[in-house]
Order: sequence, then structure tokens, then C-alpha cells
Amino acid sequence: MATNQKLSGTLFVMASSMGFAVVPTITRTAYDEGGNALGVMTPRFAIAALLITAIRLLFGKKEGWPDAKSMIAMFFIGAIGVTAVSLLYFIAIGQIDSSLAIVLWYAYPVLVLLIAWVFEKKRPSATIVVPLILTLTGIAISAGQVKGGNTTAIVLVVSSSMIFAVYITVLSKVTQKMGLLTGASILNMGTATGYTVVGVFSTSAFAPVFPTTPKVWLLIIAAAVVGTTLPFLCSLAALHRIPTGMYSVITTLEPVWHIIMGVIFLGEVMTDNRIVGASLTVGGLLLFSAFEVRNKDTSTPVTI
Repeated sequence: MATNQKLSGTLFVMASSMGFAVVPTITRTAYDEGGNALGVMTPRFAIAALLITAIRLLFGKKEGWPDAKSMIAMFFIGAIGVTAVSLLYFIAIGQIDSSLAIVLWYAYPVLVLLIAWVFEKKRPSATIVVPLILTLTGIAISAGQVKGGNTTAIVLVVSSSMIFAVYITVLSKVTQKMGLLTGASILNMGTATGYTVVGVFSTSAFAPVFPTTPKVWLLIIAAAVVGTTLPFLCSLAALHRIPTGMYSVITTLEPVWHIIMGVIFLGEVMTDNRIVGASLTVGGLLLFSAFEVRNKDTSTPVTI
């Protein structure tokens, strides 16, 4: 593989991670203006679905369309999986710092490992023990930094991570049957539909509250473009240049971008314990991905 291909692929992955990391900052700003998770995420995914589908129709014609069964499966992965994962997470960050939430959420690689062990009889190798201990220790330390009154937020984040672990296991099988741009289009259409259905049938206490200021609507558009559409496209560009295993290693730095965004734009404070917890978690994830890549190529996760 040419050096310039590796470099450009790495830069695309970093740009993708930074794009996704912007969304919690935008979301918290919208909450301060009176919006809620459903009121922010519904237009975000609706706009992103339209943009990605338009790009797919213009530039992804060579991919073709998969069989109806695969399309329906991908649609419902978005409608149920992505909707549940993202909604639970973005409700939670209304109650706790996003820098803590993202560290807790990154328990999912451990959960994916356990799912593969239980249901697919894929016994983890001994080399996984050290990164597993590091990751779980970091998550435990970070959980201890959440104030007692926000136990519900911890439950929401962990639930989001657990659902994501199941969803990414299913997604890795479905995406093999279609082009990446086609899959991204169908997935986002499903997610936009899922949010719309939740909003229509939600109770008055949980109904979507949309921001009322032009400033926040511009931020939501930014979340759809810079925080959703462009990261998806950067991910696709990266996967055309580097192996998915290398991609997965680089994406382990994504929590770092989330933490940096929270500190710079939301004024979140990184105490010594938070730094230790985040460092152990990210370090464990990095080792975890590196060992997995050495054993086999890994599938690419889709971020919320």
C-alpha cells in the first residue's frame, strides 16, 4: 500500500471521528435553547438521510441495489438499532458531561466480544485479557465520577452501548451484501423514519421539543452535514485507502476527540480521576483493536 494512500486514509478517519465528536456539543447547545433529544436528532437524521441518499443516487450508481431482504434488514437496523442507540445516548448527555458519557459508552467492544463468545462460539484469545481489564477499569473509574443523582444517565448510556453491541454484530453481516454508500443511505433513511415514528407516538412528556431560534437550527443543520453526512463520506473514503483493521485502530481515538470538544466548547472539567479513567479506557481499546487486527480484519463500526 502506497504511503500517500495510508496517510490520506488516516486523515479521512480522523476527520470522520472529529465530525461525529462535534454532535454532542451541538446537542447540548440546543438543549440550553429549550430543545430535547428527540427534537434535535429527528431533523439531524432526516437532513442527513436526504443528503446521503442524493449523493448515493448521483455518485453511487455503480454499486447497484442489493436484494429486497438485505435492504429491509438494513432499513430496520437504522429504524430500530441506530434510533435506540442514539436516542438513549443523547438523552443521557442532557444529565451528565459528554466526556464521561462517551467513555462509559465505549464498553461496547467488550460486549461485542462477549456476544461473539456466547452466540458464535468464538472464544477470545488470551491476549485480550490485558486490554479487557484496562478498558473495564477505566469505565469503572469514569462511572464513579458521575454524581449520584445521575444514576439514570449511567443506565441510559450503558443500555445504549449494549444495544449498539448487538446492532453492530448484525450490521457487520448485512453490510457485506451491499455497497458502502448504498448501506449508509438506507441506514440513515431507516433512522430518520425511526425517529419520526417515535415522535408521532410519544407521550406528551416525551414529545419532541424543537429549538425555536435560527441559531440552533443552523447548528442542527451543521450536525446533519458536518456531524453525520461528511463523517460517513470520510469513512467511505478512508475504507477505499486503508484496511478496515487499520481503520478500527485509528477510530479508538474517537473518545479523545469527544473529550476535547467537551472541554473546549462546553467547559467540562477533566479531573485527575477522569483523565485516568479515560486514559485506561482509550488505551485498552487501542490494544484491543490492535490485537484483533493482528488476528483478523475487523468490521467497521458506524458511530452515533
